[in-house]
Amino acid sequence: MSIRFHRLRKSDEDRVAMSRRMFLMTTTMAGITTNAMMGGTAFAGSGVLNEAQSSSLLRMVQDIYPHPDVLQLSHYEAIAATVMKNADADADVAKSLTDGLGQIDAKAQELFGVPYVEIEDPDAREGLLRHFQNEGFFQGVRWTAYFGIYDNKDIWPLLGYEGASAEHGGYIDRGFSDITFVPEGPTLEERMAEVQS
Repeated sequence: MSIRFHRLRKSDEDRVAMSRRMFLMTTTMAGITTNAMMGGTAFAGSGVLNEAQSSSLLRMVQDIYPHPDVLQLSHYEAIAATVMKNADADADVAKSLTDGLGQIDAKAQELFGVPYVEIEDPDAREGLLRHFQNEGFFQGVRWTAYFGIYDNKDIWPLLGYEGASAEHGGYIDRGFSDITFVPEGPTLEERMAEVQS
């Protein structure tokens, strides 16, 4: 029998300090409103990314936040279109993104002998992306996707989230007992009878 211990916090060598530049890049990406992000934007070409890079970006967004049974391809395409729009508007973001996507493809070729989008195993793609998770371009894509999915009122019903309840009197009367994935427990009377017996 073997016992496996998990580290509760990152060791000093695992920690990466966030630079001012990375902070500004990620907060800029996160500051984009979801209306602009998801307002029917079609996945189109970019003046900065070529077709292969656009495909890699779309695959990257899907791999960072995989919800294959919940989200449609169009949701991911809208997020990728927003990232490309930001790259078109800022030369530094564009260079960081194109260089980053190039590094991902180079690492995929090195490890698997194929481009990133041609790796079939989702776990292998996730492992590959973990090499870049602390890079500024990755964080920019990640936060854009995060707000594009989880701060989007059109997607909330797909994820089972009903939205804020404060204005409706709180969760006691709205949503507190709505979960369906936990089996019904014994009633209060059944529990009392069990305790008294």
